Amino acid sequence: MMPATALRQSNPEESVPERSSVVPIAFADIESERVRAVYEAWLRWRGARPMPTRNEISLRDLGNAAANISLVHAMPQQSDYEFRVIGDAHIQAYGVNFQGRRMSDALRFSPRHGKILKASYDMVCAMRRPYAFRGVVGRDAPKARFVRFETCYLPLGPSPDEVDYVINAAFYTPRDGGWD
Repeated sequence: MMPATALRQSNPEESVPERSSVVPIAFADIESERVRAVYEAWLRWRGARPMPTRNEISLRDLGNAAANISLVHAMPQQSDYEFRVIGDAHIQAYGVNFQGRRMSDALRFSPRHGKILKASYDMVCAMRRPYAFRGVVGRDAPKARFVRFETCYLPLGPSPDEVDYVINAAFYTPRDGGWD
């Protein structure tokens, strides 16, 4: 098992490519301890079912990995999501706290990132299964506060056919080697 710092480098700027990219990864390939801890908790909560319900999860079970999660409530009638919980790692990475706000607000604030984020949540809700990704933020996104990330999206639902919440766990490598 690789430590959470496995995604960090002494100078993250050294290997920043021109273009940003994201690739799907297998859950077995997750390097971040915190992202892995959230995924393993989700596996325990779901048991033999496709996904746990919102009432069956306890964010306290996540320990310090709770700082790396966000929890959104799916609002399919409005084609939107409400950010119910935003962990400190997300606030540091993006420099903004959207807790209590909607995805539509995030789309207005940052259209490019908002479209990608909404598409990720939409995919989890439509497919009703978890996904993991690893990405690098290139020079094409100069305002980004991080250069690398690892993330997973984990569905919660009252039945195998419905997702009403999604947990996102993410680990970010700061652009300047540390947060403000």
